[in-house]
Amino acid sequence: MTTPKSRLIGATGIAALALAGALVAWQASSDSPADLAQLSYDDKLEILNSGDADAVSDLLEAEEADAQAHFARERLERQKREAEIEVERAEAKARGAAYWDSFDPDSIDLTSFEFAITSISPPEKRREKLAELPIVNGFNRAAEMSHPPSKSDCNPSRYSRIDKLLKREAALPMPVDRQDVARVLDYLADRAALETGDCSCATQTVPIEKGWRLLMRLANHPSGETISGNFAKDRAMNEIAILFRTAMDVEARSFCERD
Repeated sequence: MTTPKSRLIGATGIAALALAGALVAWQASSDSPADLAQLSYDDKLEILNSGDADAVSDLLEAEEADAQAHFARERLERQKREAEIEVERAEAKARGAAYWDSFDPDSIDLTSFEFAITSISPPEKRREKLAELPIVNGFNRAAEMSHPPSKSDCNPSRYSRIDKLLKREAALPMPVDRQDVARVLDYLADRAALETGDCSCATQTVPIEKGWRLLMRLANHPSGETISGNFAKDRAMNEIAILFRTAMDVEARSFCERD
């Protein structure tokens, strides 16, 4: 019959052997104390339950060192990603400046455009009609994507800049609001991406003034003179802006999602 004392000795001996096995396995696999943190969960538990203060201390120090190394790696990876985004942002900004500086909103062909398009039903028929006009088909498409979508937000302060523009510009014959401006900017961005193959912030960050110039042309279009009443004009302008926004967005998104 095994006595309580012999059972205690046996349990202690087993724990010691397990601890020794864990430490021997660690020592055999590495000369670095930090690698103690790479032991299995069961081996770490054996060390923590062993009562060996030095071994427990070594394990805790190794865990702390491993955690610090992990945080350092994450920080370096984050800094690397941020640096890559900054480089991409700078390159896109330079390309965008070259493109938009030479872009003339007056060059957009409004041939056959008229506000009567807003009376066509259903909305799908309106888009089909718009797609037949030079507004949509009057420029050449790029054969393939040259620059993928940017990793950063291209327009973080777009609406605040639109609001500032609306405050300083005189009222137009057809009322426009910030959503109208934003939708025309999106139309110009889709058009630029399809034309150049550049889906990055270079083409997506459309200068507000470029969109405003196109809106001025639309608001002053002779066909708008047949619309009576401020409410009717506001509705017509809103629907035209929506048509412009949706004119090429599906095509542009499909083009810019290519591998």
